[in-house]
Amino acid sequence: MADAELKKAFTELKNKSVETATRIKAVDNQIDQCKNRGKHAELTFMEVKQTSGDTKLYESVGRMFVLEDQDTILEQLKDRAAKSRESIQKLENQKSYLSKNLKESENALRELVESKKTTIAK
Repeated sequence: MADAELKKAFTELKNKSVETATRIKAVDNQIDQCKNRGKHAELTFMEVKQTSGDTKLYESVGRMFVLEDQDTILEQLKDRAAKSRESIQKLENQKSYLSKNLKESENALRELVESKKTTIAK
């Protein structure tokens, strides 16, 4: 009876650890995507800023391009970069939380294995 309960608890903890590790990888991928978007916005901002004021600038909207003035485009690029930084910060906090959960699950698994070893040794 105790063996079945122990096996069930071990399986649940193992599944939780695997699920948490998978979520951490997903968050890492999202962080990479946000970093790429932010870097793209920053690089585009630098290039647009170097253009003269009379240069025609177009913004992509779906399948078409809309003529925009330089100030509007620069403001939008600043906003994109800022939003990317905010998203990265939120995702880093989420990753930290998930890492703590993973460590707790791993510690619980170790304790479960140690308790099983001491039970068997007796």
